[in-house]
Amino acid sequence: MFSPARARPAVEREEAALYLSTAAAIAAALLCAGWGSGSARVGVLGAGVGALGVWTSWQLRRWEQSRRLLLGVLLGSLAGGSLHALITWEITAEIGLLYQTMGYIGLALALRMGVLLAGFSFMLLSRDMLPFSLVPGIAIFGLVGGRGLAPVVFGSFFVFLPAALVSIGQAMMLSGMPAQWRSQESPGQISRWRPRHWMMLASMIMAILFLGTLIYIPALTYGTQYYWQLAMMSLATPGFDRFARTVRKPEPIRSYSVGRGPIAPTERPVLSYEGEPAELWRGEVYDIYTGNAWRSSDERPLPLRVREGSLSLQAAFPPTSRRQLAHYTVWAEQEIPLVVYSPGQIQKAAFGGGLGERLRGAILVDKFGSVVAPNITLSAGASYELVADPSAFSRGAGGRAGDSGQTPLEELDDTYLRIPLSSRRAADIARRVTANAAAPEEKLAALVSYLQQNYAYALAAPAVPAGEDATEYFLFRSRRGYCDLFATALAVMGRAVGIPTRFVTGFAGGQYDPESGRYILRDSDGHAWVEAYVPSRGWVSVDPAPGGGLHPIPPFQRALLSARFFLQDRPVLAAVLGGVAMAVIVMAVILLRRRGEGALLPAYSNDPRSIALRAYARLIRTLGRTGRPRRVSHTPLEYLHALQTGGLWRSRAVAPLRAETLAPIRSLTDIFLLARYGPRPIDAEVAEAALQYLEEAHAGLRRPATSRQR
Repeated sequence: MFSPARARPAVEREEAALYLSTAAAIAAALLCAGWGSGSARVGVLGAGVGALGVWTSWQLRRWEQSRRLLLGVLLGSLAGGSLHALITWEITAEIGLLYQTMGYIGLALALRMGVLLAGFSFMLLSRDMLPFSLVPGIAIFGLVGGRGLAPVVFGSFFVFLPAALVSIGQAMMLSGMPAQWRSQESPGQISRWRPRHWMMLASMIMAILFLGTLIYIPALTYGTQYYWQLAMMSLATPGFDRFARTVRKPEPIRSYSVGRGPIAPTERPVLSYEGEPAELWRGEVYDIYTGNAWRSSDERPLPLRVREGSLSLQAAFPPTSRRQLAHYTVWAEQEIPLVVYSPGQIQKAAFGGGLGERLRGAILVDKFGSVVAPNITLSAGASYELVADPSAFSRGAGGRAGDSGQTPLEELDDTYLRIPLSSRRAADIARRVTANAAAPEEKLAALVSYLQQNYAYALAAPAVPAGEDATEYFLFRSRRGYCDLFATALAVMGRAVGIPTRFVTGFAGGQYDPESGRYILRDSDGHAWVEAYVPSRGWVSVDPAPGGGLHPIPPFQRALLSARFFLQDRPVLAAVLGGVAMAVIVMAVILLRRRGEGALLPAYSNDPRSIALRAYARLIRTLGRTGRPRRVSHTPLEYLHALQTGGLWRSRAVAPLRAETLAPIRSLTDIFLLARYGPRPIDAEVAEAALQYLEEAHAGLRRPATSRQR
């Protein structure tokens, strides 16, 4: 006989699992809020308080309602207030444990959310409240994820996620469990209910993850491509005072996104030139670092008129020595945006053919000496003559000696020393690395040595997650990257120790082609480096990328990367392909299911045996639609017994069939066994009988439930 005392412990075990998984999730979230924000003390103490709060709620749930609510509120207020006092003391005492929260408001908000969660953990007096306690935890990971200590955030999240899923699953199971099982039915029903519930829940989670992946591809593409461009349109060079200005039509913004993901440069020629070989071909320069992109503070570069196809910059950027000027002829090997690349400071540029006419009034020169023409491209075969000062921006920090003059090319301001608040940890490392260096050259050399010895150059480095600081991600998480990540890290770290820096893009190297007599700059020669201002020498070029660290990407991986870039640039097509793939998967599942149902059938024919087998298969499909599907493990006789006695189908109890409905099903089952396994073939009369029994079974199943219950 059933004993309610036996069922109650079974339900309590399920509730205990619910409270235990919730306690683990809350503790992981509070650990992330405190330790991830910079204070191990707050994190560990908060995790302990959260776990203690859930245990207290588990004990108080048996008390009388008013008493347990009053005690829960008192204990929660005491715990939350104590944690809040500790956080306030650590911030105001300036002991450095919560240094990051001073620079990023999201971390401070996460700490306040942790205080709320710690207090709320003492008030989980009903199991229906437990899933709602996970919402502040999710908010904490969202606030800390992009700015906190990455190892702590990752470790805490990998505890929080499975614990939260188990908690939600347990709550769903207990809320969906038939009420009579908790008080009247056998505890064995619960043990049968549990695996079916979790199998269904796991299927739902996998489907959600699959659909989320399909949505994530175009969303990530649009978000990464346009987020920083939209954000930077509202930022001004001096600060944030543009928010108070009159809204005007935004000018085109010159920016460079850092760490966009694995790169697959080709060997296709981009430029070729005649003249003395040069190591670095300078293109565009940026001086404002936003967190994962560079932009230029010179929003409206000086427009210069091209006279008779020639442009002169000697008045704005006088050469250090006229005897060191070098002459080059540069050709475009493919259609590219018009950026005048030069091995040093441009002095003169002459554009041949009809290009000079197109550039009248359209060419721009910024304060860094870069020459660009927005919305104009160089077609393949177009060329320009170039006079450059190679001694400007010569290599520093261990490179060859050079002198670009003691006077900067433009008035220096604090723009070259600004770093975003999200890069504070990189600044701390820079100060430690250069602690024993005094001169700017020594500091640069120490920083370059540190980067080359502790970080790997890899073309297949992962992309910087959207919204995360590229320098922090490179230095503390991935520890591998390509030239723009190395250059960004050096620029930020140099600024942290008082060295003005800026970010430069262009080409490095080049290979001589004896057939054409030119040096070829290929797509794989694209490079980024840093220009640092040294008082004794002016601006010098510093390349922190490790020498010899460039390893070609294998052909198969290159093909995968090319496919990825192709889909990223075409998000609509990616979404369509994802939908087609999902449709194919659904159709495959349907076909496999039908194949399983038809596994008992031979090839289609009109012989009596085939007719009988197909009649039985149609009967199985009809019974499946009534909520009585045939399991793979069922033999025909076991399935008949389940229909006769009733059972549990699809997590719900199904009543047994009436005798008049079960009789034709039993007869058709006997014919199926005879046709399938009998020693002799059946005749046409038996096949006709099978079809007659099928019609009778269908008629019995179509009768209203009220008539069947009489």
